Amino acid sequence: MKGIICIETEWQITTKGNRRSLNSEPLIKFISEMNKVPYLYRHVATLSELTYYLKQFQKKEYVDRYGILYFSFHGLPHVICLEGEKESISLEELQEIGGNVFRNRYVHFSSCRTLWGSDSYALKFKNETGAKTLTGYTKNVDTDLSAIHDVALISEIIKRTQIPPIFRFLKENYEGLERKLGFVYY
Repeated sequence: MKGIICIETEWQITTKGNRRSLNSEPLIKFISEMNKVPYLYRHVATLSELTYYLKQFQKKEYVDRYGILYFSFHGLPHVICLEGEKESISLEELQEIGGNVFRNRYVHFSSCRTLWGSDSYALKFKNETGAKTLTGYTKNVDTDLSAIHDVALISEIIKRTQIPPIFRFLKENYEGLERKLGFVYY
């Protein structure tokens, strides 16, 4: 089953220039209803909250029903930012605290620049975690544009049984948008 788990950071307590009135749940709910798959949405502000949910989502009941992990955070190269603690978590640290949560799942970072930099670093994360795919952005992203792309990406993941056609379809239909966002996949 390709249900969606969305984990989103707190946007209201960040530095003044980054404050947003964002909530990814309506976007995820739209994708869920459009594709008739279940979704779970969790809002986290601290490392302990994130760790708790990553541990929970390793349980069989979640593994069997939810094949997509969607992270909505501020980002830096190879990092997601937890706003409740003003803390950055590297992909290596996320891998450590996440345990097997990424195994055989489609993992998407809907965050600025998280996948910017070395392809080998991103590939290492994908290979060591056992993720089916790792996707995200290499540039600062416009929220509206990334939402459009995320709907297309997640919908294609849900619809298709093989990975190459997902990215072929996206390139054929959203190439300009992908270039503008710095979208990459592994």
